[in-house]
Amino acid sequence: MKIYSIEECQRDLAALDAADQLTAAMKTEIDRFKGMNPQKLIKQAMGMLMTGNLSLEALGLPVNLFEQLEQLDKLNTVARAKYRARVVSDMNELALVDVWREPANDDAPVREA
Repeated sequence: MKIYSIEECQRDLAALDAADQLTAAMKTEIDRFKGMNPQKLIKQAMGMLMTGNLSLEALGLPVNLFEQLEQLDKLNTVARAKYRARVVSDMNELALVDVWREPANDDAPVREA
């Protein structure tokens, strides 16, 4: 079992908080994008295609949208890996406990000394 320091725990909690903030920001952008008028969106996209000036900002999305998504993916990947390691460690500890705790079997023959 790995022993964590207070600093490691605080760093992990800060990373989880950052992931929560990024997730909330992404949900806000998705909801805003879903709320856009499709005809207006198509008109904007067509104009952008005709001029060759493709821009997330022109569509009402943040310029750093892809960077935010990549950062969120990195944070989630690390969090899942750490959680998976923790669950596997817990399972291994439980397996050791199960080995030492054998069920009582009343039908087993009694050994005499």
